Amino acid sequence: MKNRSFLTVPLLPTSWKKFAYLFFPLPILLVIGLAFSNPDTEPNEAAQIIYGFWAIGFGILNLTREKVEDEMIQSFRLQAFQTGFFWLIWGLGALMLINYLRFDRLTSEMFTAYLVLFLLNLYIYAAFQVQVYQSKKEN
Repeated sequence: MKNRSFLTVPLLPTSWKKFAYLFFPLPILLVIGLAFSNPDTEPNEAAQIIYGFWAIGFGILNLTREKVEDEMIQSFRLQAFQTGFFWLIWGLGALMLINYLRFDRLTSEMFTAYLVLFLLNLYIYAAFQVQVYQSKKEN
């Protein structure tokens, strides 16, 4: 299985974490600049810009190698991706239910690819960090 290169996900060097952290404040500044340059900008567009940047930031963090990349970390990474998808499914279901109860319909504007990718990458990152924290706490 290891010789199938399309199944191998290359991890980024640890220095990419600094680059990933730029994606969190940058969209806020961009949205503020857009609001001043074009006051008629839709609030939904601003949210999508923020979701997109944050999805990229968390995606880079999820694909960045740890200082020590051993079998335990690889197991944590796999578990984090599985947990992230599990949380995404239930989270989207909860959002759909809340949205339906609030508006008496399912509006598609709320469920964009940017939002889903942001939530997925956030859940994966959170699950991975919780596992790392718990393993350090046990030692």
